[in-house]
Amino acid sequence: MPIKVSSRLKTWLFFFRPSIVDLYVISEVVGPFLGGVFFFTFVFLMFQALRLAEFFIIHGVSAFILLKMTSLLVLSFMPTALPTAFLVGILIAFGRLSADSELVAMKANGISIYRLALPVSVLALFVVVLSLLLNIQWVPWGERTFKSTLIKVSNTKVAGSIKEGTFTSDFFDLLIFTDKVDNTTNKLHRVFIFDEREPKNPLAVIAKEGEIVSVKAESDIASSAMLKLYNGNIHRNDVGANTYQKIDFGEYRLFLKIDEGADTATMKPRMIAFRELVQKIKTTDRSTKYYREYLGEYWRRFALGFTPLIFVFLGIGFGTVRTRAVRSGATLVALLVIITYWGIQAGATILVQKGHLPAFFAMQIPNIAMALIAIKAFKGAAW
Repeated sequence: MPIKVSSRLKTWLFFFRPSIVDLYVISEVVGPFLGGVFFFTFVFLMFQALRLAEFFIIHGVSAFILLKMTSLLVLSFMPTALPTAFLVGILIAFGRLSADSELVAMKANGISIYRLALPVSVLALFVVVLSLLLNIQWVPWGERTFKSTLIKVSNTKVAGSIKEGTFTSDFFDLLIFTDKVDNTTNKLHRVFIFDEREPKNPLAVIAKEGEIVSVKAESDIASSAMLKLYNGNIHRNDVGANTYQKIDFGEYRLFLKIDEGADTATMKPRMIAFRELVQKIKTTDRSTKYYREYLGEYWRRFALGFTPLIFVFLGIGFGTVRTRAVRSGATLVALLVIITYWGIQAGATILVQKGHLPAFFAMQIPNIAMALIAIKAFKGAAW
């Protein structure tokens, strides 16, 4: 038996059916959007280039660990890169359509700006879902893993814990002093070591030069190290036998077991897994600052995830302004919007932590501000 479809339903199905124009608009947005993701990720990564180079050159981490840390950094950039790139994609797409008078042609054929906003809104929903997954689960895991890896890597650099011209205690239960430290080559010059790990038989080691050589262990991060001392002497005082001994050496070796560091670190709210965050909200005293921080972080993740929907109307409103400045400055406009958004959000976060505003409302303030601007801009572009 054939199913009868009402005329109203047919109208709605026809309205939401992807047309050639819908696919064309989506293709115009997707290209700059993907390009923007790569561009902003690259720019953000460049700010960390020296830091990554330090891990490779000074800390001597393997290429695998360096690639892992780079990937975790890229993951942490995504909550900012995705909405920014999406806004850039809309600005460039509608800026070009406006500059080439294609919007005028569409208007002449009865296609309104509201209809053109529909395919972009559908695309925005996919970006929203991806952003929510990033904000709720993936990014907290990535930042937590990066922090843990960073601590482990930092702990494996022995020479980095020695300061020139200063007595350094707790250096593998040794007291060490050196006139000069070369962190690049791990070379030490004019070294003094006092070892009292055996209280009844302490010894002092003096050497003209020394170096720290890594010895690979089973872990990708953890390792052992060997402290080589050259051209010096050992001064030993046996308290029980009441004797003093001096031994000259050309080379003296000390083996050092390096701890790769703790697996856990003091986690900021943004590093906490979503389920753990919910549990902390339930169990933490509501009168404390920690409760407000957890609740603010909870609503921040959701608020940030829905920004692409607001950027649809903001991008169309700004993009349809028929000036070359807007088209050529799409990236600048997007950055200004994001900076403004983050500035408002930072202020709202402070108000939440101080208890001046409810967390839910405060985290929506940036979205409300952007939505008001978007509505005004979109109305100016509507026909």
